[in-house]
Amino acid sequence: MLLGAAILLASSLVFNGASEAFQVHEYAVVSSDTDLGLQPLGLEPVVSIDGDVNSLRFLRGSSLLAGLARLSVADISSFVLDFPEQLDSLLAVPPAATEVTGWWTSLGGTERSSLIAAAPRLVGNLEGIPFRERGRANARYLNESITETQQRLAGTLSDDDRTSATHELAVLDQVRTALRQADAGPRRSLILLDSTGGGRAAIALGNPDTADYVGFLVPGMNYTVEAEIVHWTDTANDLYMEQEKVLAERAGQGAGQANASIATVAWIGYEVPDLFSVGGLDKAIVGADFLEKSSLGIRSDRGGHQPFISVYAHSYGSTVALTALARGSFDVDALVLVGSPGSQIQSAASLHVTGENVWVGKADWDPAVNSAFFGSDPGAESYGAHPLGVRGSTDRITGASLTASLGHNAYFEPGSESLHNMALIGTDNADLVTNGSE
Repeated sequence: MLLGAAILLASSLVFNGASEAFQVHEYAVVSSDTDLGLQPLGLEPVVSIDGDVNSLRFLRGSSLLAGLARLSVADISSFVLDFPEQLDSLLAVPPAATEVTGWWTSLGGTERSSLIAAAPRLVGNLEGIPFRERGRANARYLNESITETQQRLAGTLSDDDRTSATHELAVLDQVRTALRQADAGPRRSLILLDSTGGGRAAIALGNPDTADYVGFLVPGMNYTVEAEIVHWTDTANDLYMEQEKVLAERAGQGAGQANASIATVAWIGYEVPDLFSVGGLDKAIVGADFLEKSSLGIRSDRGGHQPFISVYAHSYGSTVALTALARGSFDVDALVLVGSPGSQIQSAASLHVTGENVWVGKADWDPAVNSAFFGSDPGAESYGAHPLGVRGSTDRITGASLTASLGHNAYFEPGSESLHNMALIGTDNADLVTNGSE
């Protein structure tokens, strides 16, 4: 019965077309005059690295980062080639973003350049490193990955390996396409790339290192990197342009922050469910883990100059966002949920959103809204969220007409009341949001 309901709901939701963290023991790094080998430090081993590539295989976490930074470009490249499982483990269970930020800040320019050149995958995907450097590293990693995958496909492969490599190349090609800047649009940079499995990627529009307003767009079912990263990045561009328009209009009225800047992130940072897996919460829990890490990463990167952070979550992505924001490990300044099938979180008061600044949009003919398929419906009046107008209204700043959104797929359409309201919320102008009846 449940499976049938899941398939029925999933079929109507097609959009255009882990567990708690555990602690990893760190390893202390000492100079070469210490006895060689592993030594106890409480429960932790001590390793002499002193430029020895092989000794780094004993290190993990922050100690491995410290050891890599001491190596030459050639030795870093050698380590990455000889011990790929070490980097896999480091990225799977990385040090806290604050530790990564402290480590990166302590490095000199030559050390940073060496790491970007020789270990781009590591630098590009560690939360806590500034996004400018991550973008540079991932641009390099993307090009290297495309070349390496093409070379594999030119060789002799088993049928399974050829299928896997073909899929990986398709993912990488779509990411490369999504990075092409739109006419008059903001600069795009790749701040997350994992082409394995279903793939994960995030593209930033604008500069998250300096922007006053930063928004993460979290998608739902079927929004794989291969199928939708181009469209999702264009959607982030539409939101960026609407926010820019709102800020300009507010400045023209003598309101708002002068010269304020924006960054939006097309975030496909988890493996989204498909028709056959959307009925469960497993992918939402894993997605919440990744969203938590991304949020902690930008908070750490920005230090004492924090931006106004918003999350815009659609469909199953809203279940991901609700799960993440109920944990208490991070907070955001605004949360917008559209087309939500609900979650196990029972009220807006349970979410770590500043001032309970939670907004829910429900379009006519959207089968997901009001379903409470995964638990409490965030659009219910008792939930405590604010209603987001999506049925057509008038722009309170300019008096222009705003169109309605119908069904599950139209919340982000340019010119819509829905998108305009999202732009108002993301620029801290929520007092101007319409509810469709005004």
